[in-house]
Amino acid sequence: MSRLRAVADVCVRMLDAPPDDGHLLERLVSAVGAELPDCCVVGALTTGAAPVVRTAGEAGPALAGALLDAVAGPPRTDAENAISVAHILARGTVIGALGVLGSDGDAVQAADMAFVEAAATVAGGVIEHSHAFAATLELLEDARRQGDLLDAISDAIVSCDADGVIVSWNSGAERLYGYSSGDAVGCDLLALLATACVTDDTEVPAAQMLQDVAASGRWEGELRERRSDAAPLTVLSSVSALHASDDGTPAGYVFVNRDVTEQRRQEHEAAHDVLTGLPNRRRLVGRIRDATERVHRGGGPIAVLFLDLNGFKPVNDKYGHAVGDELLIRIAGRLAGTVRSTDFVARLGGDEFVVVLEQFGPVDRVTPVLQRILAAVEEPLVLSLATITVATSIGVAVADDPEAAVDPEELVRAADEAMYRAKRRPRRVAFADPGLDHCWLALPSDPDVA
Repeated sequence: MSRLRAVADVCVRMLDAPPDDGHLLERLVSAVGAELPDCCVVGALTTGAAPVVRTAGEAGPALAGALLDAVAGPPRTDAENAISVAHILARGTVIGALGVLGSDGDAVQAADMAFVEAAATVAGGVIEHSHAFAATLELLEDARRQGDLLDAISDAIVSCDADGVIVSWNSGAERLYGYSSGDAVGCDLLALLATACVTDDTEVPAAQMLQDVAASGRWEGELRERRSDAAPLTVLSSVSALHASDDGTPAGYVFVNRDVTEQRRQEHEAAHDVLTGLPNRRRLVGRIRDATERVHRGGGPIAVLFLDLNGFKPVNDKYGHAVGDELLIRIAGRLAGTVRSTDFVARLGGDEFVVVLEQFGPVDRVTPVLQRILAAVEEPLVLSLATITVATSIGVAVADDPEAAVDPEELVRAADEAMYRAKRRPRRVAFADPGLDHCWLALPSDPDVA
């Protein structure tokens, strides 16, 4: 077994233990002792667990006392007894130590000590993970007693080498991804699962995330991946680096992944319109609330545009609701494609849409956006049963006072009321503050827009 596989085995054995520090320490010492059978091994934690001693050879019991004293004291290398001690860290804090000594009292080789240091690094991550998931692990106590914890828990636990090649693949990973261990081991992890990292609702290459893990040692967040049948997956992931070399270069990575696909689907459906996929009123109110907070912090004004389609009801009456739905989907796509990616488009229901603009500068800079929206909506739509042309009326409410409290619902309501005034105007735009109407009315009338 390669040393990387041995480090992975340390992780597996510890994850197989009941989630208390005493059992975790026992598994750690046992796993290290199995890899270094001719050495005495001692582990101790500062969390209150009793030290664990594994002796080897006839001289082992006599050497164990000195080894235990070395581990229980400040981490160091005892030159007289050739005792080597590695730190066990959690979030940068020393929580214990792992010591080794040859059965004849000789120092262990450098390669063996590098393995011990890597095992101590893994141990710190597993112990930290165990504390964070203590409540969940407690629920699985019966399952752990009956069989292998690694196969009983739902989490996928995967280790790979520094190049991202899969080294170990537990039963949880088989259930989650649909690949057997035999199919997965030896494959490129990121390529096999088409992994992308999600940061601030934006997908970025997972390779960048691994660079961050290499620098910091740990990363927690959300990954977008796919199963063997190409079904999309969303997982919560905790990624730890295995630092097995003196220069700190990762020898590999361990992923602990939990499937949250269904949870994210339900959250998405609760916040988005089923027909168009646009955010719904619930999401809109939250976005406006966040935007007004940015106004208070000096982030510039926001504008809420309330749109209602003109001529939508006759389309439904003449061609049916299926064509009406097709029209709404196409209009939603046009609106999203007309504004900036940093702007926000929502559907409230029926033929009503809302656009939220941020950081656009002076209020008169909203007018080019209004012109583009009017023109985009009026462009003829080639639908399944007919080519249809509709128009829109727009009400605009602006929030630009950093000192004023703004209720998102009131801002939407003000834009809605302005929209009804806009329906009575030939140029189909009205501001909630009549004093701002000049921004639009001063523009030359464009027959292609008005």
